[in-house]
Amino acid sequence: MRIAKWPEQQHLFVRLMIPYISFMVFALCLGGLFYKLTYDVVKDEVTGSNMQLLEQVKETMDIRLSEINTIALQLLNDPMVKSFARVSDPFSSTRTYKVLETQKNLYSYNTSNNFVLDYYLIFKNSNLALSSNSTYELPAFYNYVLSSAGTDYETWRSDLFSTYRNREVMASGSAQYQGKSYDMLTYVQSLGYPGSIQGALVILVDNRKLKKLLSGVDVSDGGWVSIIDNEGRVVSALSGDGTVPDLDPAAYPAASGIIEASAKTNDMMVTYTKSAYNKWSYVVAQPPHVVLGKVLSIKKITIVVVLAFLLIGLLLAYLFATRSGKPLFRILSTLTERPGGKQPRRPKEMYGFIQHSLSALIDNNAALQGEIERQAPLLLESFYERLLKGEFLNLNEINTLLRHQQMEIAGESYAVGILHFRGGTRGMSADALRKLDVERVLIKEALRLAMGGSYYVHDVAEDKIAILFVDTGGDSIRFRRRIEGIIGDTAAEIGERLPLGLYFAIGGFRASLLDVSGSYEEARQSLSSITYEEMVQTAWFYDLPSENSLFYFPGEVENRLGNYTKAGETAELRRLLDSLFRENFQERHLPLAMQQLFCCEMISCLVKLQEQLMLQYPEEVSSLLQQLNATGNLREVYQRAAEIFLTMSEEADQRKKSRNVKLLDSILVYIQEQFGQANLSLDAVAEHMNISKGYMSQFFKEQTGTNFSEYLENLRMNEAKALLANTGLPIREIAEQVGYHSTNTFCRAFKRDSGLSATAFRESATG
Repeated sequence: MRIAKWPEQQHLFVRLMIPYISFMVFALCLGGLFYKLTYDVVKDEVTGSNMQLLEQVKETMDIRLSEINTIALQLLNDPMVKSFARVSDPFSSTRTYKVLETQKNLYSYNTSNNFVLDYYLIFKNSNLALSSNSTYELPAFYNYVLSSAGTDYETWRSDLFSTYRNREVMASGSAQYQGKSYDMLTYVQSLGYPGSIQGALVILVDNRKLKKLLSGVDVSDGGWVSIIDNEGRVVSALSGDGTVPDLDPAAYPAASGIIEASAKTNDMMVTYTKSAYNKWSYVVAQPPHVVLGKVLSIKKITIVVVLAFLLIGLLLAYLFATRSGKPLFRILSTLTERPGGKQPRRPKEMYGFIQHSLSALIDNNAALQGEIERQAPLLLESFYERLLKGEFLNLNEINTLLRHQQMEIAGESYAVGILHFRGGTRGMSADALRKLDVERVLIKEALRLAMGGSYYVHDVAEDKIAILFVDTGGDSIRFRRRIEGIIGDTAAEIGERLPLGLYFAIGGFRASLLDVSGSYEEARQSLSSITYEEMVQTAWFYDLPSENSLFYFPGEVENRLGNYTKAGETAELRRLLDSLFRENFQERHLPLAMQQLFCCEMISCLVKLQEQLMLQYPEEVSSLLQQLNATGNLREVYQRAAEIFLTMSEEADQRKKSRNVKLLDSILVYIQEQFGQANLSLDAVAEHMNISKGYMSQFFKEQTGTNFSEYLENLRMNEAKALLANTGLPIREIAEQVGYHSTNTFCRAFKRDSGLSATAFRESATG
């Protein structure tokens, strides 16, 4: 009966709700329209004021930066400055007079530009810093004139002369200038060209002047105003609470605009404008209640009216909505109590379709989670395999893999044990292998119960399990007792279930995860000493008889020695060499003949690495062999061999760095030769150099300080200006010669670069 009345009840519900809904929608539209009009008027008033202020700041900054660029151009084109950049010994013979003449030729620009606090010409070859009124050697200049907090002199000098900077404005920050703390910007222009930097022009700009320009903006209640460059670095900023969020220039795509408050803007209303001169962004962010204080009262009234209408509507609709609420309960049931079987799809019913979609989503999620869990043990097994073999080069690589597995292995010391379990005569039949699998599972479960949370095991053979013990206390005696307790608990648990012989071999303790491979080798050595006469036996490497007649240089250590040297990991190599010295010359009392054999092995490894790295030290190796046969102090022979290993590692590291210089030179030469080709692009250069596009883009930016497209356009524009000024070629032919398909495209690029049309430039250059 109820089913029969259901369509009629639904129809009645719709008929009663239509007038109410129509009235409510009409009232809400009027309120929304009123609010929108008021909102727009007030917003335009406030944002217009902010935009006007930003435009004034932008215009002032463009003028000041243009003046600074002009100053830099004048200084860099000064013949005396160019000449002095090549001087390497400024205080010898008549060159002292050249220092005075160069300084005397410098003009004090801070008298005509109140933004410029001071400027210095810093020369790499002469190691001097010159200004219009002073001369300093670079160490004294950094210590007494200009220094940055947290940066030492060598780091500052290396950073200044290693990267070519073209009119780069560094972000504002605190610096010590002439003994006082200043908040300043630094304008840097390198002398020379990429690959041959001869010095740098450093112009200091007082950031207080910029903040004074920005002070007209209301930054209360978390608001802020900021100037950011085209790479997203904050040039200068003011904020109500002292913090400015990280900014992305891509968030402000237009030349100017307003962005409404949202989660992307941290609930701030943003007004911004961009400079066509240098692509800098000038941004103001204010809370909506600061911008729209006058609108809030109207907004509150509108919200009250809306809530009143909604409340009345809910009360009226409740009598008719019981039937409509059942599909929502089905959705809730699907989300909270997942049924065992899939529900049939009902595409004609909206709620049924949603329910089916949620069910499919849950099924797919469960399948994905299962696949992830299925792969996790394989990755973990691979990690333990590499750890025991000593294939990791550094701790960072280990920690990265552990984080990927959502694991943490941290302790004061580590030890590796091997559990060998034997259950009588075994064959290779399927039944024997299944029985072996069952035994291994039961043993792992017993180990997990005995070890608690720090459970790290790995199968190294069908009947052998490697166990990683972690000590978090730093007490080796307690650590050994805890391992013995784990062994006892495991043996007791297994003894109640299976008649198995359990044989534990424990290696020595290690202070780092990088060295647990040595403990594993010691555990294997200890395992060979077990007699298998009792059901449970434990062999500690520390309890084995000392075999001082043999030297320590296992294969895994030799592999690590070679890997560290070839990879240029000098710090890890030094630590491994110190460990070998301590083991063979301090902890073991080797006979002289055995020490000679150990040194021979080291020299043999050295010779093999020389061939692999194509590095030759014939005199050093010959000297080592002579010293090996002539001296009784083989520690000196070892130390000399260790020095050669370290030298090879450093040269391998330098090779990697020198390849970067050669690659950059090759790229620049290729661009210089091919820039007239219209199809020259980042992809084409990367393909020619046999490197990926992503690496090419990142490498070029790091080495030159500019993007590939900007560098190519500057090169083409310089050539175009020379052709316009010195030849009578038509603009169409000049566009083709410098690599443009279209004359219109060339003209737009030329106007953007020089501010003049190509025709106007030719007239000014030839007139």
